[in-house]
Amino acid sequence: MEIVARDLESRRAELKSPLKELDGDLEAGPSAADIEAMEAELTRPISAAQAEAIERAHAPGPPSEVIASGTFTGQGALELTRRDVATMATGEWLNDEMVNFTIGAMADREMARCGGTQPRVHFFNTFFVGKLTAQGDGYDYGAVRRWTTRKKLGYDVLECDKVIVPVHQGIHWVLAVVDFKATCVRFYDSLLGDDKGLVEDLLRWVRDEWRNKKNADVDTESWSVEIPKDIPRQMNGCDCGVFMLKYADYIATGCPLTFHQRDMEYFRRRIVADAVEKGN
Repeated sequence: MEIVARDLESRRAELKSPLKELDGDLEAGPSAADIEAMEAELTRPISAAQAEAIERAHAPGPPSEVIASGTFTGQGALELTRRDVATMATGEWLNDEMVNFTIGAMADREMARCGGTQPRVHFFNTFFVGKLTAQGDGYDYGAVRRWTTRKKLGYDVLECDKVIVPVHQGIHWVLAVVDFKATCVRFYDSLLGDDKGLVEDLLRWVRDEWRNKKNADVDTESWSVEIPKDIPRQMNGCDCGVFMLKYADYIATGCPLTFHQRDMEYFRRRIVADAVEKGN
């Protein structure tokens, strides 16, 4: 795994210009040195102790045994069972529980960076889009209206620069990013697909959210829609969930997307190691 980390380090050097791939660079965003440190953190080698913890998490045992638990920003209390961790094994598809635990850890990290006040990035869980779209049968803002109240979150989601939206399309994971700072919705698919219906629903959510929370109208007709194609792509039929989580991880920290299919095994192990550490 140290070889993978060194390989990522060399590719970061090739993309050293932060402006080349930074996703919606912020006026008061992290410096180049900060980004380099964040990238190093995202690809740090797995220690011997962490490797042992990963093996224990994947060891045979009752499927319902809780491996990790915690309370997360915007998500509340979550648990990971041995069954959930098993979805991180090579060749397996990630489930909602594994994704939400990982997203929750990202949200906590963001809150810590902002001093526990107003984060620059908000993270929805995997159930948001299903509720917003009535499980694909329509559009229902009322079902998610209370998800973003200041009382629930402790901050104003409309004051965030970005909103991260993980999406499960049944047999495929993708990521959407609502960028308030750049007035843009971006759609990241490791198979380079698109979902115009989802984009329209998210733009409609932006309008409804402003109307509900600010009693004001926002013109999303002027917003842009981006579906990046020059992004890391999956080369198999099982790693879409890992790609989606890494898109979210790198975009939230302002890092360029420098990873590759060959890094997915490392990231599967890294995610489990981080979850066990976070939840114990």
